[in-house]
Amino acid sequence: MFYTGRDSAQFLAQTEYIDTAIVPLIPVHVTKETMQMGASQADYILSLANALENQFKGRVVAFPSFSYVSGQSKEQLLVDWKSAFAASPFKHILFLTGDSEWNQLDGSIFWTATIPLDSMEPKMRGKILEDQVRQLIPRIAEKWNSPS
Repeated sequence: MFYTGRDSAQFLAQTEYIDTAIVPLIPVHVTKETMQMGASQADYILSLANALENQFKGRVVAFPSFSYVSGQSKEQLLVDWKSAFAASPFKHILFLTGDSEWNQLDGSIFWTATIPLDSMEPKMRGKILEDQVRQLIPRIAEKWNSPS
């Protein structure tokens, strides 16, 4: 499910089954030197979030990405996000990012190296994302099996 009007109605009817939120964390790079790299990273993380939603359809909701600029306190952003979700029916919040600065903060951060997808053939792109999802499945299952 995605964070859309149509899917939210389905979510509200099935909250006992849908216990996981996926939130992509996307750094925004606006300088001439970093914009292409940042956009490529965003493309990969958003594509991966969609692939995870597809893999776990009926158990997860993929939320819109949270975009931020460098210099913002990642610790505070994480506290704010967790606080916002505290009153929700979601038992598990998975933050997905390619920004290694998040990696050391919390066990709910799923960091992955990003791969530029923009010039790939669709078949190769799908294969890369499928492989990455396969690598994340054990970590997600571990999160689901651990006490919240």
